[in-house]
Amino acid sequence: MGKTCVICGKPTGTYVFCREHQAEKDNGKIVKCESCGEWHYVDKPCKNCGEGDIVKKSKNPDWILDWNDNSTNKDSTSDLKCIICGDDSNGKYFCKSCYYRYKNKEILIRIAKCQFPCGEPLDESYEGVYECDDGHIVKSIAEQTIDNYLCEKAIFHGYELPLDVGTEKPLKPDFCLKDYLGQGEDVYIEYFGLKGQPEYDKKTAYKMEHYRKKNITLICLYPNTDTKNLRFSLQTKLVKDKIKKGEIMYEQK
Repeated sequence: MGKTCVICGKPTGTYVFCREHQAEKDNGKIVKCESCGEWHYVDKPCKNCGEGDIVKKSKNPDWILDWNDNSTNKDSTSDLKCIICGDDSNGKYFCKSCYYRYKNKEILIRIAKCQFPCGEPLDESYEGVYECDDGHIVKSIAEQTIDNYLCEKAIFHGYELPLDVGTEKPLKPDFCLKDYLGQGEDVYIEYFGLKGQPEYDKKTAYKMEHYRKKNITLICLYPNTDTKNLRFSLQTKLVKDKIKKGEIMYEQK
């Protein structure tokens, strides 16, 4: 029996939220209660335990304060606005919605002008919500194109399936093509959409190191080269006879 949305009760297949409430969750409007684990709107108390707006201290730097903490940064003033959207933020650097949207995430912000809103999250398009033809919810338009291509070609695939590589946390390659080469040989696809950003490149190097250790068969895709004609790149790189088992293919150094 399929799941139902935890907010409205509509059938969702294998997902926690329906499409509407998934979008609200990703925009920081719906959060998980840290007391009981139930989901609720950020501006309403939790129906299960009533704790709603009580937020525990996060691991964020000191200058990013928990939104509901009554303390404020020593340099903040009552008219301080959210550095992302410019809305009222109760004297903190983020409004309630942006705080929950980016909480516990690492984001790079481009400061364009000394006026509000002044911060542009460089990965906002990457951390979006895009529904694919087969129902998968992915994080970028490029990933949506990849997923739709695989669906169109009837290539069985999973999105961000955990891959045990012997680390404390499993890695999550973008796509896994189960038994693509036969005899249980899976092929993985990674789209490196933020290549060139230092922190992203550092994480990429970490993942690639473990892919090599585990002899993972990996197809690499990159912006500016593959995305000029992503479908053609997929058609070319996914020819089974050209794929070498246990190797990382088309890696850009």
